Amino acid sequence: MNIKTRILVFVILFEILAYSTLQLFNTLIYKESLDEFKQNEIQAVFNGTISRINHLTEQMQGHAIDLALSGEQLYFLRHQKSTPMADIKELAQRTLQNKFASFEQAMGGGLWYQPQVLDEQYRYFGPYVYKENKQLQFTWDLNKPQYDYFSQDWYQLAEQQGWGLNQSSYRPIFWTNPYYDDAGSFSLMMTIDAVMLDDNRSPIGMATLDWSLAELSEFLVSIKVTENAQSFLFHRDSELIIGFTDKPQTVQQLTDDFPWAATLVAQSRLSKVNSFGFEQLAIEDKYIFYQLSESGFIFGSLVPKNDLSKQVDKVSSWALITGSGIGLCFIILMIFILKALFSPFDQVLNIIKSSIRYGSNKQVNLLPVEYAKRNEFTPIITALNDVYLQVKSYVTEIEDANTKLMSSQQQVKQLNAVLERKVALRTAELETKTKEATLSLEQLKRTQQQLIENEKHASLGRLVAGVAHQINTPLGICVTAASVLESTSKTIHGKAAAGNMSREEFNQAYAHIIQSTELLSVNLHRATNLINNFKQVAVDNDTQENRWFNLGEYIDNILLSIHSRVDQTPHKVKCQYQQEIRFFASPSAFSQILGQLVENALVYAFDDLTPGEVNITVSKHDEQLQLIISDNGKGMPEDVRKQVFDPFFSTNNAQLSLGLGLHIVYNLVIHKLAGTIECQSQLGAGTTFIITIPINVVEQP
Repeated sequence: MNIKTRILVFVILFEILAYSTLQLFNTLIYKESLDEFKQNEIQAVFNGTISRINHLTEQMQGHAIDLALSGEQLYFLRHQKSTPMADIKELAQRTLQNKFASFEQAMGGGLWYQPQVLDEQYRYFGPYVYKENKQLQFTWDLNKPQYDYFSQDWYQLAEQQGWGLNQSSYRPIFWTNPYYDDAGSFSLMMTIDAVMLDDNRSPIGMATLDWSLAELSEFLVSIKVTENAQSFLFHRDSELIIGFTDKPQTVQQLTDDFPWAATLVAQSRLSKVNSFGFEQLAIEDKYIFYQLSESGFIFGSLVPKNDLSKQVDKVSSWALITGSGIGLCFIILMIFILKALFSPFDQVLNIIKSSIRYGSNKQVNLLPVEYAKRNEFTPIITALNDVYLQVKSYVTEIEDANTKLMSSQQQVKQLNAVLERKVALRTAELETKTKEATLSLEQLKRTQQQLIENEKHASLGRLVAGVAHQINTPLGICVTAASVLESTSKTIHGKAAAGNMSREEFNQAYAHIIQSTELLSVNLHRATNLINNFKQVAVDNDTQENRWFNLGEYIDNILLSIHSRVDQTPHKVKCQYQQEIRFFASPSAFSQILGQLVENALVYAFDDLTPGEVNITVSKHDEQLQLIISDNGKGMPEDVRKQVFDPFFSTNNAQLSLGLGLHIVYNLVIHKLAGTIECQSQLGAGTTFIITIPINVVEQP
């Protein structure tokens, strides 16, 4: 695909993409705007409906309060003016007839006083008016014990709630739940109770007003939010259906019969009064619009989704068809325009192609380009001819350079052959020297290992000398005691044979024998312990295997073995450990570490005449075992401290020290016990070695 075709395809695809994006954007914006407009229109209908319902309920409450004030006036005339009861009855009838004659929305109403509140002889005093065939009728029929209006639900509603004295309004008002009138009209109605109060705001009865919901139901039927919308009216407090245009038979049924209605009533308890709500009913593919009135009525409408989307789909389809036709025409027009714009490019391209020729030997021949027109291509053609001339010149130079290059390559081959011979000779020499260096390194390693073993044997020799010195003392005492025992035995035997031994001589001889045997027993037992300890330490030094041992006891055995070495100096060695520690490791490693560090302190830490002290501390903290060997000697400078673990490093060259003691200690701690060792020292402040071993090596059996 050439450049011209790619540009054409790109322009067409770009136009299609841009147009599609524009169409999609316009459709979404238009749909959103139309949906918003429709919702605003629906909300306006709801606001008007709720306003009318609020107006009717406020009007009803106002008439009920006005009727209650008239009832309080009758109470005032009776008690303050001492008006006779006959006049009170006549005034009550006239008041009710006047009030309800001018208020068509009310079906009836009455004044209902508490027992004996007007007169002690009147337990019931409840004048009532009602409408029959649109004519107002007055009656005292409900003022009888058979009816007993005190026990009626509409009367008990106020009494059970403390007559509404806890309400925020000055005049307590109560609304009954919707019910059917069973007294004659059989229509759906609600009763508004207005409490009558005396001067002390004590309840004296109530004024009632019966409101027919027939007009409200007829008004509900007349409201059409959309063509197929279904209006409904619920009472929130009683959860009853007052009106439903789609199912009129459900009037006075509970909203629980419809799950969406029950959910709507529950949500309305959390909603603000007069707030407009919107929900989507997924099961029936409908929208629910609803609004709560001030008196607890929920007015709403079920609107099918199709009603809201019909107009949007119609306009979107028309816009899509029209726009597609315009876009197609524009694309065709752009194709012709692009072809006309690209025709000069095609002419120039053909001229350039004809200027390039190929010879019989596939050699390229460049001919000058002839272009007579004067336009934007003229500078390009001129530059191209200059390039052709330079290419011809470069081709000539390249051919000359190739000839020289071939000659140079021959010389390079000769030099490479000489170089290869030299490299082979040098390689042979390097291999010989490498072998010699390898042999020297192996000899050095063997020598180093031999020196380390010598150092270990020297340490063991010092241990043997110390133990021998320790054993000499008890054995010498045993020899002396044996001599005394032998002499005493001979003396007793001689005197006993001669028959001239006294009892006192026998007791003295017996005491010498007992004392000599006790000395023999004690010192032989001491020598046995020394030999056993030495044997255990010697065996552990000879083997590298791990085993369980008591670390504190083993350290005591080691110190006992080197006791003679310590006694040869004015210094002291002290050991303390917090608890019995069972340790699974190589005893040989601990013997060599502790013996070498103590020996190192005795040799290097102190002056010959100044008494010193070496302290050994063993402790276990969380997951680590810590061994600290410290002295109060002269310490060491920083440069010596940094090299103290290096092999063959020694500050006592005058005594031909190998300098391997602390290096062996370092290797045992790091490699054998998988721990760490640190040296802390300052001149004049002594030296401390801190050995830390991880808990994975230390376990309780």
